[in-house]
Amino acid sequence: MSNFAAKIYFSLSYVKKYVAQIGNFIVNHTRTLTPLNPMSISISENNTIFFKPDDELPYRPDCLWLITQGVVKSYTVDSEGATVTLGFWGVEDVVGKALSNTVPYILKCIGPVQAISIHRQNWPALSQNLLSHSQQTQYLLYIVRNTRIHRRLWLLLEWLANKFGRAIAQGILIDFKLTHQELADAIDSTRITVTKTLIAFENEGLILRPRTKCIVLRN
Repeated sequence: MSNFAAKIYFSLSYVKKYVAQIGNFIVNHTRTLTPLNPMSISISENNTIFFKPDDELPYRPDCLWLITQGVVKSYTVDSEGATVTLGFWGVEDVVGKALSNTVPYILKCIGPVQAISIHRQNWPALSQNLLSHSQQTQYLLYIVRNTRIHRRLWLLLEWLANKFGRAIAQGILIDFKLTHQELADAIDSTRITVTKTLIAFENEGLILRPRTKCIVLRN
């Protein structure tokens, strides 16, 4: 297993551990715990924090971040200084250092972001969000384990379009800006290879790139 895949694998293991702990908590406290809906947590200007593009979500050891608007990229940096992307997260996703044992663990805003800090005592209310986090991390691991670069990139674009896409006349617009380097970091490739592969996809009629850092998967 490559170092890149290993970092994602260990992050996934960490998430599974916390999901299991929360599941045990719920089972052991069914008589005293009032079920909470994660979306019932009050969302207002008083408890929602606003972040600017390129801001980093701060580390809070007893809290997770519930994203209510925007896109956040989680990543780490390997021993050679290369960026290793761990995921892209959007509305209703939960992120935070407690879900990963990678060091460093960085949460960077791609565009404006709004998020709520959820204290540990309310984590049982986020069981579905945490399961979703685990599933998405597992799928990213599946993507990077593909041996062919063009297959990795296409699977990533499909996943991004499904998660963040917006239907337009030409197809599905991935509705946030992504650099070629960010795509390369996500699939363990190089910027040059990603650029060449995107050009090939465009020539085959699979995608459109009407604006800088904008990708449309064609119908």
